[in-house]
Amino acid sequence: MARLVSMLIALMCVSTTTSFAAEQPPAPTRSSFSLRFENDAFGGTDANYTNGLSMALTHKGNGLLGGLWDLAGKTEGERFSTYELTQLHFTPSQLELSNPDPTDRPYAGLLYLGFTTHLQREDSLHSLKLMAGVVGHASYAEGVQKFTHRTLHYRMPEGWDHQLKNEALINLLYEYRYKYRITPVDAPVSVELIPMGGAFLGTYLIQAEAGVQCRVGYHPDDFGATVLRGAGYLPFPQVQGTHHAWGYYVYVGGVANLVARNLTLDGNTFTHSRSVDKRLFLPMAEYGASVWASRFQATFSYVMWGREFYGQPKREDYGSILFSYFFK
Repeated sequence: MARLVSMLIALMCVSTTTSFAAEQPPAPTRSSFSLRFENDAFGGTDANYTNGLSMALTHKGNGLLGGLWDLAGKTEGERFSTYELTQLHFTPSQLELSNPDPTDRPYAGLLYLGFTTHLQREDSLHSLKLMAGVVGHASYAEGVQKFTHRTLHYRMPEGWDHQLKNEALINLLYEYRYKYRITPVDAPVSVELIPMGGAFLGTYLIQAEAGVQCRVGYHPDDFGATVLRGAGYLPFPQVQGTHHAWGYYVYVGGVANLVARNLTLDGNTFTHSRSVDKRLFLPMAEYGASVWASRFQATFSYVMWGREFYGQPKREDYGSILFSYFFK
């Protein structure tokens, strides 16, 4: 695993060397297209949260939800909108069982559209996200996982007939981040703390979270890293004077979650389905690296997710890879 992370970081660094000589920052970009892939193969497992796929478009402007900041009295700052399509896979640990262990996590697939509005100031970021989609067979998670496992000659998941039933989902997420600069803005190496807090409310998740990231790097202009089971996507800085020609950072972080509801553990809302006894307190730790040059950014995160339900033998580890292209 360490060798894989080292190779990835080295590859990203090599891809940016042609831009290191740039002395002037480029004109601020206004939009980005991003692809994200998350999988527990990076952690050597194949269970629980096992795969996440997503694509997103971010652009400057109010978008669908941006007018809500006016209602909240928040009129200062740059506004951005993100539109995403995301699919998540959850499975028990024994994929070979056609009738899965009823005390293990049930099979579940999620497919949703995400609509996020961001209010960004020089040192702070508010994000409000609406998720609308479906859980169950209509998510097509079964087909995607079986196709992937068949193609890569992995063991086949045999218990998808017992997945959660089709059900519409709708959820809101609010998150706030603030950047504390430990070193001066013009320091050759920057050190920053980014505390964050947020809450989920809806049929998928009812959850509160608080955490912090600590990072060290050169021109760490953005607001840190995130994952699909969080805000998902953050805008690249557009505030005047914060966008440099290139930069990088490494980071470590942690989040404490209080979980009142998790659809993938508690089961269907209106019909009977399999379920497990979830834990109310859920810790998470992560580390990773990000590098960008000109119009590209690449971020790798290794995430250690705590045990989510009673009887779960060990934590969940997975990797997250994000590629973004910036354009006007």
